Amino acid sequence: MEKIKKFTKGILFSIGLFLLCLIICPNLFAIIFRNALLSENTIIKSSALLGIYVLTFIIVLLILHKDIIKNFKELIHEPKKYIKKGLSCWGYGFLIMLLSNLIITSIVGSIPVNEQSVRGTLLEFPLYSIPSIVFFGPFFEELIFRYGIKKAFNKELIYALTSAITFGLLHVVTAFDEFTIANIMAHSKEFLFIIPYGALGFFFAKAYYETDNIFASIIPHMFHNSLSVLLILLTNML
Repeated sequence: MEKIKKFTKGILFSIGLFLLCLIICPNLFAIIFRNALLSENTIIKSSALLGIYVLTFIIVLLILHKDIIKNFKELIHEPKKYIKKGLSCWGYGFLIMLLSNLIITSIVGSIPVNEQSVRGTLLEFPLYSIPSIVFFGPFFEELIFRYGIKKAFNKELIYALTSAITFGLLHVVTAFDEFTIANIMAHSKEFLFIIPYGALGFFFAKAYYETDNIFASIIPHMFHNSLSVLLILLTNML
């Protein structure tokens, strides 16, 4: 009974965090910044988009400040312990992600739609995209898919697999403009990319589970996204 209660509370908490970070706050603040978001001025529009992330970050920080501050103090006290563990797990996840991506891309014939979207936004709105991809994105995703989901599970493997699948699925559903059977069938191969995204999510979950410190997964996630941004920018310059 206790396990069912814990699982239910954990899942509801994770869903609530997901809704707050990715739907409620962004849409609420989008209404506030409506005029700026409709502006044709790139700097004004980028500033408004970034403002939405900043305000959402503040709201989440106010709600979860006890655990985040506690974990941050632990990180400051023993930085090598958490960073080493996080980067070690990231290395395994990155290797599997890279290899599976190469295989799946050769089958599908293109990179994931999510990655195409990120590249386009990054090049069009770098002022907003760089901090959102490097900092805010990893922060929110780790809280939702690692911190939140962990509250529902006791066993590492089940937790890590659940975290990996949901994390991978989030990055894949961006391919769908609408969730009709015809559209899902047309983009069915896109679901293969759950594997590379999920591999990374699995090892981020492992880093968090084994340290019980969310920064053990946030830091390598930020590092990974920083490398991705740098690669995209350098590729575009050549």
